[in-house]
Amino acid sequence: MEFKYDPVPFIFKKGDSFTKLCVLEMVGLWNTPIGKGLLLDLLKTQKKDSGFPSKIDPNFSGVKETERMANLLLRCAMPKDGLALTSCMRFLLRNQTGDGGFRENVKLTIPPEVIDLSNQKSVTYLTADMVDLLRSVGQENTKACQKSINWLRRMEMPEGGWGLFEEDEEIDPDSSAQVTFLMKDLLGEEDTLYKRGVALFETHLDQRAEEAKAGFWDRKGKKEENEVYHLTHLLGQSIFSGKRGADAGYKVRDKRVKKILEAIITIQREDGGFRPFWSKKSDPLYTGLVLKILLWVGAMGKKKIKSMIEKAVFEL
Repeated sequence: MEFKYDPVPFIFKKGDSFTKLCVLEMVGLWNTPIGKGLLLDLLKTQKKDSGFPSKIDPNFSGVKETERMANLLLRCAMPKDGLALTSCMRFLLRNQTGDGGFRENVKLTIPPEVIDLSNQKSVTYLTADMVDLLRSVGQENTKACQKSINWLRRMEMPEGGWGLFEEDEEIDPDSSAQVTFLMKDLLGEEDTLYKRGVALFETHLDQRAEEAKAGFWDRKGKKEENEVYHLTHLLGQSIFSGKRGADAGYKVRDKRVKKILEAIITIQREDGGFRPFWSKKSDPLYTGLVLKILLWVGAMGKKKIKSMIEKAVFEL
């Protein structure tokens, strides 16, 4: 599969240090002078409370940003017991609720347009991401991790699947996919939560593929043209999560996945980037996410992406 325009120059011209390092790491180029410089820049932004700045308000640490930064540090071979990661984990665990879920930093004021975060209610996908992180740093058997897993199990809807927040009455397809494939990893394919979740995922994937083909989707009763947020999140919710779906066989050979990818390519902008619905401009992070999803599902090989990056970044 080919892009209409090379996205790599846009990512490295407009992206922040986090986005650039994520893209380098995905093809094993983080351990280069440019990658090491980006890593150092990021470590310098760690705040006194041990978190990393929120995109909503950089004066405060964000749970979402700190969790994803911790994942990136791990992928860049930072020691699990080193100061940067252990302090990250302390900050994150301070934001676990008593029932085991994770929510955003209560010090943040979350604007209405940020629809996927709450600091009043625990967030399902964020809790699933934290379970991944706790397991990655060797804390899978801790009380904190087990409480999160148990909370996610309790949050399953009566008909299967998960909402975005605790007490939601409506399934959120993207969050549900994230938790579903976590349950497969934790409990196996025969677990009833996974079986119910993956049946819903199949339905949601059918719907997303039809929307991709039609060129629009229904957003709260209003027809919206396809855009990168809606098309990507079922296949990969963040630049880290999503590979479990590909590992489960949802790759480009699946006609539905191929339809979604083709629709994503169609909406690429002339600057090489992709624009989510809330922005007037292309977004480097979402552009990097598209690149990684193509790698995950086998639509573009690692060797080719690495060559694109080397040509655009290392031969300047």
